[in-house]
Amino acid sequence: MKSNSWGCKAFVCLAMSSAPLFAAQIDFETVPLGTSYGSNTVGDFPGRIVLSQDSIDLSVEDFFEGTFVGFDRAEIGGIYGEFFATTPLGLDNISARFDFSRVGFSVTEVTLEYQEFGGVTNFAVNDGPILELLDITDIPLDVAPGVQAIVGHNTITLLGDIHSFQIGGQELAVDTIVAVPEPTTLVLLALGGVAFLRRKKATAP
Repeated sequence: MKSNSWGCKAFVCLAMSSAPLFAAQIDFETVPLGTSYGSNTVGDFPGRIVLSQDSIDLSVEDFFEGTFVGFDRAEIGGIYGEFFATTPLGLDNISARFDFSRVGFSVTEVTLEYQEFGGVTNFAVNDGPILELLDITDIPLDVAPGVQAIVGHNTITLLGDIHSFQIGGQELAVDTIVAVPEPTTLVLLALGGVAFLRRKKATAP
């Protein structure tokens, strides 16, 4: 009975903390300020992965506005840093693609922070059609098959089966991209943690 009680308490603890424990996140805190990617960086090209964190891959991509195709500059921090609590990625006529295929779980929710300062914004989910938007708030609710987008005050939340998304702009910055697994996966991960803790306790001297 004592063992069952301990296991239940451990499960409750893990389940309550599972979202921050098991989510994958990419931010730019460990990258030196001023690091840039794009046409001004030797060796960069559309599709090149320039940063990986928590098994989320960030690649730089073309930016589109009508017949114009840009691949200018993405910069860590830069002129947009003062508008965020942490270090953002600024986008100037370039896009950034975030790929979740290596995170080790099915992603059903993605959140990110943004600040928009002007110009056209590109947005796409799961490598679908690239939307050219005059304002980020124009992202449609049903942004891709099986995926919904909720645009709040400087935040975007994607809900559904999400493999990747791409965002680009002329005067745009993004930060703190978080991918969360489906609830069933969270429970399994929590149960796995309980099993590990039980084994550890059983083998303790």
